Amino acid sequence: MKPNEATKAGSKRKFFKTLVGEISNHKMITLIGFVLVLVISIVIWTIALASNVIVAGGSTSVAQVMANITEQYKRDKKEDVLYNSLGSAAALVGVKNGSYAFGFLSKDINSTPSEGDNRVNAKELWGDHQTSRFVFARDYIILFYHLPTGCQINPKQSSIQFKSFNGGEGTELIRKIYTDPNFTWQQAFGSQLICSGSSDKFYTITREAGSGTRDFFESVVIKMKNYDTNQVAASNGAMYQAVSTTPGAIGFISFSYIKTIINDNRLGLNSIASVIDKNTSNPELPYHIIDNNYEFNPKYSLTRPFTGIINYRGSQFNKALAFIAWMLDPLPYAKTKKYLRNGQVNPYYDSNFKLSVHDAAYWYIEEGEEPLTFDDIFFRKYNNNTTFAKSGIVTEYEQIPWNFNEDYSSIWDTILQKFPGKYQAFHDYEYNGLET
Repeated sequence: MKPNEATKAGSKRKFFKTLVGEISNHKMITLIGFVLVLVISIVIWTIALASNVIVAGGSTSVAQVMANITEQYKRDKKEDVLYNSLGSAAALVGVKNGSYAFGFLSKDINSTPSEGDNRVNAKELWGDHQTSRFVFARDYIILFYHLPTGCQINPKQSSIQFKSFNGGEGTELIRKIYTDPNFTWQQAFGSQLICSGSSDKFYTITREAGSGTRDFFESVVIKMKNYDTNQVAASNGAMYQAVSTTPGAIGFISFSYIKTIINDNRLGLNSIASVIDKNTSNPELPYHIIDNNYEFNPKYSLTRPFTGIINYRGSQFNKALAFIAWMLDPLPYAKTKKYLRNGQVNPYYDSNFKLSVHDAAYWYIEEGEEPLTFDDIFFRKYNNNTTFAKSGIVTEYEQIPWNFNEDYSSIWDTILQKFPGKYQAFHDYEYNGLET
């Protein structure tokens, strides 16, 4: 065996040994299921290394959008990217060990990871200033329902309203809905509904085990893993069909189904729940209507960032960076937006521009995710944050300074350096420590 082959083999053994430990500790999947995934992954990884394919991995929640954009990238650039969806823990282990060129996690990656959140691997990565974090999109979840026969929304409001989730009053209510088989619509929502006759009980629907949408629902909304449900839907499409055809049903779905729900005369606009976040008293729907288009509402609380990590010393770094530059570019989506998030006119807006399949943002929207623009807090904070990362500043939201070394470069600054003249700089939108 040649020296470089021996190094790859050793790296492979180390990766899977560490990953087994991580998954065992976090009980992510059953032992039998993991063994099957492990065997398949070894085969795929071996083939990928031999053929010089860019190998990445991580969260299962981003698997579908990655399938779309990697296929498009292959058509446009003639470069293969293999995404191995073993979960967020695999991203941390794989990037740290050099097994993955980059990895994805379906959660916010803070500068100080909490206990139990793969803390050891994360702290080692953040302490290694050759590792950079980035965010490429926001994921939205919609709570929607089919009112029982004889019930309608109180005319004083546009839809059913939930209080805050993440353990708040909304979480308590959704738990009651999903765990008490005798709980009724009128008991749950009281004066929000006007019903004739007796009120129906809930028909609850969840997604299949392993679904990223289900994982988000369980970790952010209902805050529990074990609950009884009337039906398990195997896809977003199956969830939509079940709710749309069943009076008294409630479920959750990707933002990509927003127009389908609204245009369904059995459901319609008022079948999408609004959420009153703990930081505001205003109920927020997941969308705004702008020029007759249903656009993402950044104030809606049931969202999460899709986060990436990359090690600058990786053997596939240059090829991986070219792919990441394409998938992070905020300009195509920005060209479709008339206004910035603060309401000011967007200088990059182009009324003649339409997203195409050659833009990564097109595929994010297809899967119900919101692409980032240059003024988005996630783009500014994680993709464009060189000055703040090196500043040592402590703020209300960063109690421990990032304190990155002087040679640290954010992912977007690195992209601008590696591909001069190809991408737009957004220095006025660099993160300054304020959550806006």
